[in-house]
Amino acid sequence: MGQKILNFSINILLLILFLSGSALPLQAQSTRPSGKKVAKKEVKEVFPFYNGTYIGADLYGAGSNLLGGDFLSSEVSIDVNLKNRFFPVAEIGYGKTDTWSDDGIHYKSGAPYFRLGMNYNTMYNKRTESFFYVGLRYGASSFSYDIETLPITDPVWKDSNSNPNLEDGVWGGNVPFKHKGLKGNMQWFELVAGVQVQVYKNFMMGWSVRMKYRTSSSASKYGDPWYVPGFGTYGSSQMGLTYSLIYKLPL
Repeated sequence: MGQKILNFSINILLLILFLSGSALPLQAQSTRPSGKKVAKKEVKEVFPFYNGTYIGADLYGAGSNLLGGDFLSSEVSIDVNLKNRFFPVAEIGYGKTDTWSDDGIHYKSGAPYFRLGMNYNTMYNKRTESFFYVGLRYGASSFSYDIETLPITDPVWKDSNSNPNLEDGVWGGNVPFKHKGLKGNMQWFELVAGVQVQVYKNFMMGWSVRMKYRTSSSASKYGDPWYVPGFGTYGSSQMGLTYSLIYKLPL
């Protein structure tokens, strides 16, 4: 009986040693050398399709006028965050001017304008409200404008003389003119580069630089407008700036 128990115990011990020995190679294979560093796999941020709506108000147009600029503009913008990468945006504003040129011509205009486009967040893989972006806009404005030149009143004789700055170089002389309610329109596109910075929770500030290029326009035969709302000084291209205060609506 004792011999049977001894033989059974030896067999159990041998079985345990066999199983332990067969497990050692597996453990050795699964254990990496302690001196070798294992690279950690980077966790990629995953954003939902919709990430919020932003409302912005441009302050640059009003500020430049207060500092002596020739035209005044104000606008609001609405953009939507899609996948933290694409930001469809709509901008609606109103621009006006009432000024005299160096040649003694009075220009007056005022009308709404709009822009539609898209911003692209270059830092889309980071969960932050501060980022640099590039974008594209299509803009349009239809407006009326006044142009006039007034005769000069002689301070001594009190009679009216023509404006010498507008004298015809071929025929000589000039005639004062006054045209009101002339019609014009313009369409253009803009290349945009800007930055948005988070100030506090849902409040941000934003700056942008824009290169504007006219695609089509029409003006009265009596004279070109001096200012186009939303575009700037009348011409084939212009550079624009914006400085905006931005609020992100709660999700």
